[in-house]
Amino acid sequence: MNALCRAVAALAVTASLWAGDWSEPVEATARDGTALVTCRARVAGEFLVVEVTAAAGWHVYAMDNEQRAREALAGKMSLGVERNTEVLVSGGLEQVGVWYQSTPDDHSQPELRWYSYGFEGTTLLASRVRRTGGEMASVEVRAQACDSASCVSVEAELRVKVPGGDGAAFALDGLVPVRGS
Repeated sequence: MNALCRAVAALAVTASLWAGDWSEPVEATARDGTALVTCRARVAGEFLVVEVTAAAGWHVYAMDNEQRAREALAGKMSLGVERNTEVLVSGGLEQVGVWYQSTPDDHSQPELRWYSYGFEGTTLLASRVRRTGGEMASVEVRAQACDSASCVSVEAELRVKVPGGDGAAFALDGLVPVRGS
């Protein structure tokens, strides 16, 4: 039931975002050209909203994956911790708030002391921003995309239109604060 509630909330949040000026989608690919992750972004009210969609069979990690793993390990050694998803903002925008993300799925294997939290399909990331001048901003998404056999570091560089004024409001419904941000 919990998964169903999260899916419905994610659909509601995603549907509310379809209106507006999204950046052109950017596809992050493996060396062989296989699509791994597609990203796009937009400014909605006082928020920068980034949509990250992992290709079928792939997933990316939460922005606070390392923090969540440390908490779960409670000082014990681990086999390793996957890389957090990061978003870097520059140009016509400055990040001024904490990040929010869709609620991560738990991919952990406690019997191996391996703790991992992330997203399959589409996830949303959002943070308050301040307009610093200029019509465009740069948004770089850095992530680790994994399937059942391998992991690949991916990057996507987006150009986002910075609208004047406040524009359409954005609600954080269905998103949770990134731990430690």
